Amino acid sequence: MGKVLLFLLMFCCSSLCAGSPDFSAQTIARSSLSDTLRFAPKILAAGGWHSPQGTGSNAQGVAAISLTLETQQPKWSLTGSYEYIAGNNLFAQRFMDFGFSRKHGKGHAASRWRGRWTWNPLTSVQIDLGQDTLSDGWGRRSMFRGRHVAPVPFVQVKLDGGGRLRYRHRIEALRGQRYIDCTPAAIGNPETWVPSQGAIRSNIQRMVVAHRLELDFGQRLTAALWGAVVWNIADGTRAWEPHYLIPLTSLRPTEYAQGSSDNALVGAEGRLLLGSNDKLKRSIYGQFVLDELIVSELLGGTQWWGNKFGLLGGVDWATRWGGWRVECAAARPWTYSHFTRSAAYVHGITPLAHPLGANFAECAFEGNWTGQGWMVHLRWTGSIRGDALDPDHPSGALPQIGDIHRTAETYAWLNGQRRHKTTTVLDVAKDVNWIGNLNAQAFFQVIRGAEFYPSSLIYPSDQWWVGCGIRTTGPFLGADW
Repeated sequence: MGKVLLFLLMFCCSSLCAGSPDFSAQTIARSSLSDTLRFAPKILAAGGWHSPQGTGSNAQGVAAISLTLETQQPKWSLTGSYEYIAGNNLFAQRFMDFGFSRKHGKGHAASRWRGRWTWNPLTSVQIDLGQDTLSDGWGRRSMFRGRHVAPVPFVQVKLDGGGRLRYRHRIEALRGQRYIDCTPAAIGNPETWVPSQGAIRSNIQRMVVAHRLELDFGQRLTAALWGAVVWNIADGTRAWEPHYLIPLTSLRPTEYAQGSSDNALVGAEGRLLLGSNDKLKRSIYGQFVLDELIVSELLGGTQWWGNKFGLLGGVDWATRWGGWRVECAAARPWTYSHFTRSAAYVHGITPLAHPLGANFAECAFEGNWTGQGWMVHLRWTGSIRGDALDPDHPSGALPQIGDIHRTAETYAWLNGQRRHKTTTVLDVAKDVNWIGNLNAQAFFQVIRGAEFYPSSLIYPSDQWWVGCGIRTTGPFLGADW
């Protein structure tokens, strides 16, 4: 661990770039403790009925709290927060498994720490250091780096002179999968098991370095090139890897020059702004990620396992009353995996890019309406993923399984047991004056998740959550994957 921290600090001093903070669900009220120190509490409390797999309903609650301290200085800022969530429905549980660091009690609650120090030594340079959630891209999902992943230690530096060109270099320390003893009640693929208590992941096992070069072509079109390399540090011999610290380096040739023992990915992204009203942001956007590819195999339609890539596209449309978004994504089998699991593109077993991993196709619609103190959120997500219920015959859907374990040379898209899932969410909220000058929202929420395997009882086939409560933050819609 000491070598990892030393590596992060040395990286911070050796390159100039970074991404902006990605704090989701901004709080509505802040209390100033001094001229430079602020306390920002966020709470959510709801009660309702949960109906798992059509077995009848039972009363349940969902609660969340976030305590944040922020300080702002002329050239630097510091933010730290502790977040805790409790709930026993499927939507909250999967959200905890992916996005939190530690489970409590019987696994019905989880917590995480987030913090970030931001320093601007020059007007065009920003350096971030801390442990936080991260993301890449203009969509709700990402084929590069998804915001659903639990906080990770990171350093990132951003160079932005206010012109057409922006650059960011980031390095993250990723944790491994915790070993879990098999119990008589254990079912399903052990590669998907998540601890019910204690730390969800093991110690730091791998590092990932990623850079992003963004360029504006005029006022409407923006394009970006992205690249990342994952390498294993489990034996402690490669915590320091100077080759990947050089800004603007081509990561794929650098990785190849070292013997291709690491996992390299490259990608491209674009966004086109639409309409003439600058106040109503409307755009189409897309991403393409490439893990490995042989053009002759692709054009020949051989379904070779090594053709590993993913696509994402969407439309984001703002209106005077709110806005809506349509987004679709898909990834070939074995995308984000590597020869062995030690260099897979995962944090624990949580995929770093799309939460479904690989070998999937997904489409989603979401819309929101606001007016006269009322807010309505609607979301529908549908996906198909080819799973392997037998761990001896993987389908390429789980990046944490090394492709050394493949049992064939060709893998069709969506091979294996097809897991069909749809999630529909309706959230209606009204602004209320709660305690003193603290603004809040009273809300009513309905979530339905339908999940189907042709021959599996591992997951509930149908889940309902109907509840109401009060909150001082944005809506919590749970996991829809």
